[in-house]
This record gives sequence, C-alpha cells and structure tokens, in this order.
Amino acid sequence: MRNAEQRVEAKNDIVILFDPPSSHYHNNNFFELDSPLNRDSTLRPNYELKRQLQNHGYPVFTADMFDEVRPFYPGCRFHYWGFGAPASRALSFDGVDLDKIGVALFEPPLVKPADYEAINNLTKTFKKVFLHNIIGDGYELPDDDEVAKIKKLFWTNRNYQDWNYNPASSERLAKFAIIAGAHFRKASTSNGYGKRLQAIQYLVSQRKLDLFGFGWRRFQIRSPMASLFWKFKLGRYDWNVPSPANKHDVYRKYDFALCFENMAMSGYITEKLFDALFSLCIPVYWGAPDIAKYVPEDCYIKLDDFPKMQDCFEHCLGLSAADKTAYRHAINRFLNSSEFAKFDSGFHGQIATFYGAG
Repeated sequence: MRNAEQRVEAKNDIVILFDPPSSHYHNNNFFELDSPLNRDSTLRPNYELKRQLQNHGYPVFTADMFDEVRPFYPGCRFHYWGFGAPASRALSFDGVDLDKIGVALFEPPLVKPADYEAINNLTKTFKKVFLHNIIGDGYELPDDDEVAKIKKLFWTNRNYQDWNYNPASSERLAKFAIIAGAHFRKASTSNGYGKRLQAIQYLVSQRKLDLFGFGWRRFQIRSPMASLFWKFKLGRYDWNVPSPANKHDVYRKYDFALCFENMAMSGYITEKLFDALFSLCIPVYWGAPDIAKYVPEDCYIKLDDFPKMQDCFEHCLGLSAADKTAYRHAINRFLNSSEFAKFDSGFHGQIATFYGAG
C-alpha cells in the first residue's frame, strides 16, 4: 500500500473492493480529488463514500489492489462490487476470501450490449444487480428465482456548486448550449447520438447554439465520413468548439441546454440532465420515457412533446422572461426537495446504507 492512511483497521472483518469502469481509476485513483480525472467533481462522491465506510471500520480499495492488500488483512472477507466495470470482468474476478456482493451497470445496452447479455449470469453470481430499471426495458429479465436481486440504480448526482440562487435570466444568452463529445459511429435517428447531431446541425445553421466538447474538428478513423463532414461543416460556419473545464461555467450563461441521453430507456437518467439543473439552465430533455416519475415536468422541456424538433426549439426561444423564471423556480424547488434526495444519495448512498454507514 502507498501510505499509512490506507491501512485502516477492519473493525468488521470486512474489506471492500470497488471495481471501476476502466484501468485509469486503478490503484485507488477512483477516490483521488486531485486527479485530472476528477472533472466537475465526478470523483468526489467516491471519495466521500470511501470516507464514510472507513469511518465505520471498512477499509476500501479499488479491486485491482486485492492481491496487494490481502496480506494486511488476515482473517477478513473481501466484498467485491462491480462499480461500472464490464460485466465480463465482474464475473471473472476471483480470489481467496472473496464475496461477490453487488454490481452496477452504468452504461445502457446501446453502449455496452454485452453487459446486458450477461444479466442472467450476474444475478446468479451477485447478491444485488443494480440496473436503470427493474422492468426489463432494454434487456431480458433473468430467471424468476433471480429477479428479486435486480435493484433500481440511481445515478449519483450531487450539486457541489457554491453560488447564490438567482432565477433572473437577464444575464443569460437566449440560446442553447450543449456539452458533448463527437460520437458518430452509433448515431441513428432513434437514439440520442443521432438526435444530438440533428439538433446541432439545425441550430448551428440558425446560430442559436454554442457547442462544447471533444473531437468535433478531428478526423476519426472509426467514423471517417461523418467526422470529415462535421469538420468541414463547423469550419464552414467558422465554429469554434472549446472543451470546458467546468460544465457549470458554461450552463450558467445560457437559457437552455440540450440534454439528450444516449438512448431512451426507462429509469435511465444521467448527469446530462442534472448538469443543467444545477446551473438553473432549462433542460431540453430526451431520454427516459418515465422521466416525470423522477423529476417534475415543470423543470424541463420534453423534446418528445413536440411533433418536430424545430417546433421544440422555436417554442423555447419564444418563452418570455417570466416563463423562464418560472422554470428556474421549479428547478430550485426540486433540488431542495425529498424527490431530489434519491439522486443526491444515488448508488453511493445505496452502498453506504447496505453497510449501515448511510
């Protein structure tokens, strides 16, 4: 182990292992606030969860450190959690004194189809399997005797912005913003990748959108034609596409944000919506068909409520200052409500509660 701070006493004879989405987070980088990976404080909930658990006597490490730390904890059980790790890795991870406790699939079937093909095996292997919905939308439910292991996953969204609530829109740009990487390979008119491209193409031509993100002016070997098209299209409009260090610094300047999930699936609600809400930027939302079950309808404008995408955008731009202020008041009420608490707690809170550390 790297330092004495990590040698936390296992008061409950249990050591917890989290297996993160990629190797970039190995060697406990999953919990490091000073890491360059901690953009927009995305690692802060991991840091807070580790601190909570260790304060209750549970040492916490990333799963890749299992062999390194096991000699320091003789007689202990090691609890493994797949924390966005590929299902194949979660299933194959093994070792002495290891218990498979829980696994969460953060990405939807469109992005990681193999993970969802493995759900039946996951429910046979783990005590809990956290998915965006428990009704089989986007995947096939497991055998009847394993269905009870499937739990609703709440994507952790915590508001770490320190600024005064001000619903006034006078200082905001009366246009749209979107922060998204240039993803072309999976794009179609039926998913969020394609709908983002449709929206960007229309709004850029109307000069009613500012685009932020990585890869828009680069040639992509896996999507040669699409990347060239966008490189030249954005060049034609002399469009600069910066990559912001902080999403809040962007969204707080705009009236509207395009918040399109990668696919439409019940319960699949990610940071895309909350990044806008935390900045009182009115979301134009597409994604979870049951979004109103979790977030009040007066907090966003739903793209599917309009016959055409252009109709939605024209509606937004036609809103009065009073209309936009009303949306921001509704957003502020939601962010201070018990309805939001389940997202503030999120998957991290579900784990803390499991160990009595919530």
